[in-house]
Amino acid sequence: MKKRNHTSIFKLIASLSVIFATVNYPVISFAETVDSSSVSETSNADDINTGIADLDYDNDEILAVSGDEIDSFVPKEGINPKGKFIVIERKKKSLATSPVDISIIDSMTNRTYPGALQLANQAFTENKPSVLLVPRKPLTISIDLPGLKKENSITVDNPTYGNVSGAVDELVSKWSDEYSATHTLPARLQYAESMVYSKSQIGSALNVNAKYLDSTLGIDFNAISSGEKKVMVAAYKQIFYTVNAELPNDPSDLFDDSVTFKDLKRKGVSDQSPPVMVSNVAYGRTIYVKLETTSKSKDVKAAFKALLQNKGSVETNAEYKDIYEDSSFTAVVLGGDSQEHNKVVTKDFSEIRNIIKDNAEFSLKNPAYPISYTSVFLKDNAIAAVHNNTDYIETTATEYSKGKISLGHYGWYVAQFDVSWDEVSYDENGEEVLTHKKWEGSNQDRTAPFNTVIPLPPNAKNIRIFAKECTGLAWEWWRTVIDEHNVPLTSEIKVEIGGTTLNPTGDITFN
Repeated sequence: MKKRNHTSIFKLIASLSVIFATVNYPVISFAETVDSSSVSETSNADDINTGIADLDYDNDEILAVSGDEIDSFVPKEGINPKGKFIVIERKKKSLATSPVDISIIDSMTNRTYPGALQLANQAFTENKPSVLLVPRKPLTISIDLPGLKKENSITVDNPTYGNVSGAVDELVSKWSDEYSATHTLPARLQYAESMVYSKSQIGSALNVNAKYLDSTLGIDFNAISSGEKKVMVAAYKQIFYTVNAELPNDPSDLFDDSVTFKDLKRKGVSDQSPPVMVSNVAYGRTIYVKLETTSKSKDVKAAFKALLQNKGSVETNAEYKDIYEDSSFTAVVLGGDSQEHNKVVTKDFSEIRNIIKDNAEFSLKNPAYPISYTSVFLKDNAIAAVHNNTDYIETTATEYSKGKISLGHYGWYVAQFDVSWDEVSYDENGEEVLTHKKWEGSNQDRTAPFNTVIPLPPNAKNIRIFAKECTGLAWEWWRTVIDEHNVPLTSEIKVEIGGTTLNPTGDITFN
């Protein structure tokens, strides 16, 4: 009987052990799965932070752009069209810029939105950034519209281009609906202007893709380099508001827990292409203005700057009037209510001024447009600035017209004139070649009244005019009346001598 009881007890213990083991196993297994998943996510984040921190690159060098390198060029040449002499002078210049804000063009808006991840490589420097597409963690963006205060930010769960654009529209609509009546929003203006000499030069000077300027404004770079045209481009950026993406404490804060550093490398991250994030985007409108002329005046740059700076009634300024008559102006508007004047070509610069002045305040009827952005390196949140270095040839064309010397002798004595000049040309190396010329009537006796006209070609320089009179005195048989060197070439150089043998007079005037 006792033996049977012991057997029952052993069976009960065995059964309970099986039941306990069966119930407890899934609990232990689940706990192990949770711990393993947590460790994996932590490991992924650590790998990303360490991997990006270990990328070996220099912030300045990775985004350095070497533009045109010019070794040889012809410094000067002369051409003779239609009785004129045009000297085309070329000087080598260098330009270095490091802009932190990059202009946005239409085709790049889906790669340059707030919080977008990019690769800092050659494509980035060419304003054609490569995007880093991987699963993301939620991202907080904020806007600097006045009056919103703590309502100025929103968290985007999946920060794709579409979702971020929608969130920006939501913030803008909220401001428009609730705060626009009590808060005005005038545009902040950024302005830059430069004469155009080459594609790389104007691209660096205005921080914009030169090919884009070429296609929108129609810049004739060949005519500029040959001296046929002179062009200035001005860029007006009217910023209505800026949207900022919250910077991460660690790079891994941007990526979904499932993303590994191996995934980032597979998507292009390397020492040569480190990751960057668009930290802010400026919204507003950009106006590009091209001022173009065929004038060969040395005052073209000053005349164009006077127009842009709106210095009074400059269009009627006699000093610049001839330049403006040979000029045309083109404006291209991006953003705002640009349907009426997306592109305007005119000879009346007041039309361009009206375009710049109109629609300078933001409203839903005058919407903002993404016009520039700034990116930061994920490694250290340092600004990703493109460092441009380029050589270019500054070309100037100066036009000279033919002239004449009008000689007049009205004195009571015998006189002689000696008139000479050099005619300029340039050899194949751009070196100046001077051919000396002398008036065939020089050093001949002339009695009053005597008048003659000596024609001068447009390439005449180093003009010398000498006149002497015979006094009849044994100790001073000839007396100098006029002796002028380097007389400037003008349309008419009027030379007159008069008086008596002992009191001669001489004068040179210019018309």
